[in-house]
Amino acid sequence: MAIVLIGCVAGVVACFVMTRAADAYPLTHRQVDAHIVRVVGPPGGGGRSLPAPGADVEVAWTGRDGAVHTGRTHVGPLPDLKETVRVWTDTRERLDWGPPVNGTIILGSVLGGLAAASAAWSADRLVRVGRRAWTARRAVAGWE
Repeated sequence: MAIVLIGCVAGVVACFVMTRAADAYPLTHRQVDAHIVRVVGPPGGGGRSLPAPGADVEVAWTGRDGAVHTGRTHVGPLPDLKETVRVWTDTRERLDWGPPVNGTIILGSVLGGLAAASAAWSADRLVRVGRRAWTARRAVAGWE
């Protein structure tokens, strides 16, 4: 029962931490409209072990300082080259992934809870085996 409780508490804490990070993300990053300059990689791949749908593109956007910045990113279904795409940039005007979405937060919380429960179960097993070995050694020493 304690192991399940440890897993649940760890999952809730992980969810809280990841949600706070997602909520604070717009304070240090901003979303900008970028123009697609060119398609860099073929749709669905380009060196990845598992191809992702879409294509790698080079985009250009105007930074806070008024200068034009460029970078590479991955877009889902390839939009028309005349359209703009929304991208996230950090304070140095570098492209970033964006805040974690709900699915990522949920998956991280579940995996964090399972990892904590597994660690607690392993520690419990180790303590029990050690206690049995110590008790057996004392019992054998008393018989000799």
